[in-house]
Order: sequence, then structure tokens, then C-alpha cells
Amino acid sequence: MRTAANALLAGEPRALPALPTCALLGGGGAALVGYVLGAASGEPWLAVFAAIKVPLLVVLATLLCLPSLYVVNTVLGLRADLGLALRGICAAEATLGLTLGALAPLTLLVSLSVFDPYLVTLLDGVLFAVATFAAQKVLARHYAPLVARDPRHRVALRAWLVLFVFAGIQMAWVLRPFRGTPGFPVEFLRAEAFEQNAYVVVFEHFLRLLR
Repeated sequence: MRTAANALLAGEPRALPALPTCALLGGGGAALVGYVLGAASGEPWLAVFAAIKVPLLVVLATLLCLPSLYVVNTVLGLRADLGLALRGICAAEATLGLTLGALAPLTLLVSLSVFDPYLVTLLDGVLFAVATFAAQKVLARHYAPLVARDPRHRVALRAWLVLFVFAGIQMAWVLRPFRGTPGFPVEFLRAEAFEQNAYVVVFEHFLRLLR
């Protein structure tokens, strides 16, 4: 398994592990960080829910973006390379989950040492941003041969990054809570899951920290 993880993180298309292995590595890492997030509340069921929801977040955000990726590749005249692009995306999302798992100790440190809930939310966002950066580096390595053959792939790569980040942030808002909140019951989704906008909430968190 360590060899498969090394091959995945190296971003070498010819050495990409099989799809089930990628799913196991990425899903396991995402579930681990989810468990740590939920366990910080001291509620066993919330730990279980979060361990399910973090991998679900990655999968759903990816699936939401795939139709747009198909359209972008078709408009750019790159549909013939869509299969290779999807292999790269598979590697990137597995890397995202694996990196999240590697960041689980830092997530635990944040849980034990930061007591401002708004700051905790922002720091969790930073950890997810680091994992997303690692995933995009791997994706860029998979895209390198495609870009060398046709520079239009660079546009498709950038479009994917924008789409995935946009969808991922909003999906994380819908799937909350990942951490417990005093006074709220343990539940898989909040009753107001589909209300508000994640970007408005993040902006409000920044404003509260500046007061």
C-alpha cells in the first residue's frame, strides 16, 4: 500500500495505481480526518457521521463538476483526451483524500489548542486548501503530457480547479456539521442545510475575527 501511495503522489500517469486502490487510499484518508473532526466534539455518532461525510464531500464535488468538464473539453475540441483527463482527476481526488488523512494530526492539534469556533472553521478551511493544492499539483503532472501536445489543455485544467473549489466549498456547507456545536443535536445534516451561501458565511467569519 505504501508503494501505491508513493506512486499516486508522484503523479506519474503510467504508474497510477488501479482505481480500487486509489479509492481506498483517498477514501481512507478522507474518512480519517473526518473522524478526527467529529471526535473533537466528544460525540461518537458525530465522529461516525463526519467519517462518512468527508469522503462523500470529495465524491459529490467531483461528480458535480464532471458535466462541466465534459462541456469545457468539448468546446475546446479536446473530447478525445477526456479519458486521460479523467485518469488525472481520479489521481488528484485520491491525493486530496490521502493528504487530508496525513493532516489529521494537525486537525487534532487545532481541536485541542484553538477555542474560538470561527477561527477553528477558518483553520479547517486552510487544511483543506493545503490538501487541494497537493491534489492540483498531482493533476498538473498528469496534465503535463496533454498540455505539451495541445496547450488548450491548460485552459481545461484551470477551469477544473475553479469549478472544483467552488463546488467543494458549497458542498462542505451543505454537508455540515463536521465538528460538534454546543447546543445543537447530533445529526447527519442540519435542518437548514440548503439555506444560505458558504461564501457569505466565510466572509462573516472573517468580520467576526476582526472585531
